[in-house]
Amino acid sequence: MMIRHKSLWQLGFCILFLVFFTACGYQDTVRPSIEKRLAVLDSTRLTQPEESLFELDSLLQNNQDLSDLERALLLFNKGEALYLNDKYPEAFNTHLEGYTLFVELKDKYNQGRSLITLSGAALHMGDIETSQKYALQALELAQLIGDKRMEGKAYNQLFKLHFGLKDYDKALAYVQLTDSLYSQEADTTSIISIKSNKASVYLKLKEYNKALASYSEAMTLSQTKRDPKTLVSVLNNIGYTYMEAKEYESAEKFLRGAITLNKNIKAINAAPYKGLGNLFLLKAEKDSAKVNFNKALSIYKATKNTKEEIDVRDKLIALSIMSGDYTKALNHQIVRDSLRKDLNKLEKDRLLNFANVNYEVKRKETEIKHQKEINRRNTWLLISTVTLFILLLIITAFYSYNTRLRAANRASKLEQRLLRVQMNPHFIFNTLAAIQNITLEGNPIKSSNYIAKFSKLIRQNFDYVRKESIPLDKEIEMISNYIETQQLRFNKAFTYSVAMEGIDDPSGIQVPPMLLQPFVENAIEYGLKEKKEGGELRLKIERNRNELSFVISDNGVGRSAKAKDEKITEELHATSIFKERLKMRKKGEEKTFVIKDLYDKDNKPAGTKVFFKLKI
Repeated sequence: MMIRHKSLWQLGFCILFLVFFTACGYQDTVRPSIEKRLAVLDSTRLTQPEESLFELDSLLQNNQDLSDLERALLLFNKGEALYLNDKYPEAFNTHLEGYTLFVELKDKYNQGRSLITLSGAALHMGDIETSQKYALQALELAQLIGDKRMEGKAYNQLFKLHFGLKDYDKALAYVQLTDSLYSQEADTTSIISIKSNKASVYLKLKEYNKALASYSEAMTLSQTKRDPKTLVSVLNNIGYTYMEAKEYESAEKFLRGAITLNKNIKAINAAPYKGLGNLFLLKAEKDSAKVNFNKALSIYKATKNTKEEIDVRDKLIALSIMSGDYTKALNHQIVRDSLRKDLNKLEKDRLLNFANVNYEVKRKETEIKHQKEINRRNTWLLISTVTLFILLLIITAFYSYNTRLRAANRASKLEQRLLRVQMNPHFIFNTLAAIQNITLEGNPIKSSNYIAKFSKLIRQNFDYVRKESIPLDKEIEMISNYIETQQLRFNKAFTYSVAMEGIDDPSGIQVPPMLLQPFVENAIEYGLKEKKEGGELRLKIERNRNELSFVISDNGVGRSAKAKDEKITEELHATSIFKERLKMRKKGEEKTFVIKDLYDKDNKPAGTKVFFKLKI
């Protein structure tokens, strides 16, 4: 019954949990419609950046019922789209707003993802200290939640940071850690990038053989993956490595290989042409250098890559001066200065925009915090009201079931007491001793029969004590088995009979198990045991409509005399247990229970009779 008590507590807590979930769950769920849009935007933010940003802004501004998690995920995706399109200040502020929400939601996985992009954006803006802080926080979170992929990304971010600071030893250490984490992954693109990063460090350290070895691994993976764009980048890098090692023939071969592959896949890529321009410049082949620099320049102009265009024009200025073409050098100088001026202005505008966006973010943060405070108070009010209601329900349920639980608990204890009474150790030892004597007398068949009866009796006791009721014929079978086992102990010094009246089918009548055995045992132990012969034990069961009458009588020495000799208590007779069992049925049957002492014509004790009724 203690299990039922515990189950009720569990039920109450489950209900309470469901209420909490209903009251607050909207704060951290994502609706299928939003989830579907995020999945589509994730695949289009690179190919259609403007459209993706427009839709993300629309979702953020036109949905007032967004949950905190939905808003945070939308901000994360917007920040990623801005970052991938080189809008680093806007990406930084957007990610910072999303990160704040993830912290409140205790979503450590998305906190880590946001921190990595925040670190990258800060690095692009030249804020080294902030970049390092966020990268280390992401690393700590990744290790805390055991996300190896995120840990690798954090190490990779630290690599970029130290590589930019020209701290190549630390950069190498971090990229090797990244490599060790990703070596077991199936993400070939990331592994190629890591191998290339490692090669870049070796190149800066002038360890050309190691750099070429890492680039070769990247090239093999690119060929296996059949990714021509990545392979072009790797070939170009190998060309630059050979150039640094002053192996110009090999450098030219790989750079031309990159150009050929670009043509095959119809890709526009200026890097190999710029590489060849630098190569020919080193070899003092000015015309070839100029041709390749001009090809690179036309591509950079078309793709509006201002920084690279400035760098190439610097080289063309030098070549024009070397060739004595000062007019050409001046033209390149004018264009380059104009580009530099525009680039500086763009950088200033970007910083100004960053400040404006930062101010706007702070303002929105204040508004959101205020609204959240209002929502929080309303939520706690709702939770308190519902919790009080649930507690009242639980108290009412406990009150309603309290009587039943106590009764069930008493029944459990009664079962244990009943089993102890039924399986009296004295009876068991005496029975086993009697079976041993039969065995020693050389009668194995008889002893085997009694062992079978005794084992069946024990099994019946254990089986029936756990049941609320059993068929009447099973009760009679068990009590007969018990009496016959007792007859063995006393060498059949008494006989017994079982009579039934008004009962056509005893198997169809249910009665509480083991009701009769305590009184049969008393009759034998305290009445018939003292008689050497002529003892009689009678059991009579009579049905009268919906009642069963039970009479257990014997012609032994009588209960009163034996009680005086041995001070037998009511508890020893199991009478109290019997009455409690009847009381628990709540049918008033305990009131019919009578124990009557029998006397002969000389008024001497002549046995005992037990009477009670059961309602069926």
